[in-house]
Amino acid sequence: MGHVLIRAATTDDRPAIAELAVASLMFAADEVGSLLNVFDDVMSGSLEGHSWWVSARPEGNVVAAAYVAPEPFADRVWNLYFIAVEPREHGSGVGTGLIGHIEEGLRKVGEENARVLIVETSSLPHFRTARAFYAARGFDEEARIRDYYGPGDDKVVFWKSLVD
Repeated sequence: MGHVLIRAATTDDRPAIAELAVASLMFAADEVGSLLNVFDDVMSGSLEGHSWWVSARPEGNVVAAAYVAPEPFADRVWNLYFIAVEPREHGSGVGTGLIGHIEEGLRKVGEENARVLIVETSSLPHFRTARAFYAARGFDEEARIRDYYGPGDDKVVFWKSLVD
């Protein structure tokens, strides 16, 4: 993985997160505004319990980012709404480290606050590696909603217990 520091995101990370979202093909350049609106809301403190995390090199380059938040209508369920790794860093362990950091933080708040982590992705072929990534990190494919994102593009939901 090389040396990276995992830390809470700051407003200075906003441009790097936008670049990661586009470079990872999660958002088109003209769609990233909605993600940045959520980022701004989290940074302003208006979304309680929501957090953004980044992995950065010692010189400050952000190479991965993640956004996690509690599910508002579920019992102690958290959603990893966004995780992206700089494409040149795929396979380096940066994404694994970032997810591990988030899981560890959720476990530390205790079962009374966090019991399940879910993440969703697309069924399209270019998300095959993302689906394999989640499965390799102990997430189970829990559900599929056909044609959710569009015709032929299912929502695939992965599930992981935070309780040992």
